[in-house]
Amino acid sequence: MTRNRVMTAVAVLSLLALAGCGSGGEDDTATPTPTPEPPDVTGTPDPQQLGWILSDLGTEVELDDGLRLSAEVGEVFVPNDFGGHDDSGRYALVVVSATNGTGAPLTLDGLVVECVVDGIPAERATFDGITVAPPSVVEDGGDAAWSEACNLGEGQGLEFGLGIGDRDAVWFMGAVEE
Repeated sequence: MTRNRVMTAVAVLSLLALAGCGSGGEDDTATPTPTPEPPDVTGTPDPQQLGWILSDLGTEVELDDGLRLSAEVGEVFVPNDFGGHDDSGRYALVVVSATNGTGAPLTLDGLVVECVVDGIPAERATFDGITVAPPSVVEDGGDAAWSEACNLGEGQGLEFGLGIGDRDAVWFMGAVEE
């Protein structure tokens, strides 16, 4: 999925969370809602931004429905150091954990992931033998873990956005240490 599609998907998820899923009134006219932008590491993110939950890398966030999420940088790596990969860029291996306390199976096929480094959208990549794909379903009461790779370039400030279904997007942010 291209970076623009991912950013659009995060924006759509945020808008769906703001708008709700159905029509609740007699007036069918809609007021346009501005599309949110990813938080900027060079300024101070606004924790009041609707549809976003801002958190530090390495902390756990519990959403209103009982889903608990965390994301932390497991390591910084260069893929060709592992052999069999042509990429020599620096990547942060982000380990994501989900604990499903929603009362129902959690489907992850609508998962949206975004990487932003030093305020600029960054490439997200998968590497055989390095990253781990998320499961398609996490049963109620179950735990799941997977990993994503974000291209750091020369940057240090990472914002890792995660959207699941119509829930608020969670942005895990922090400095990446080697």
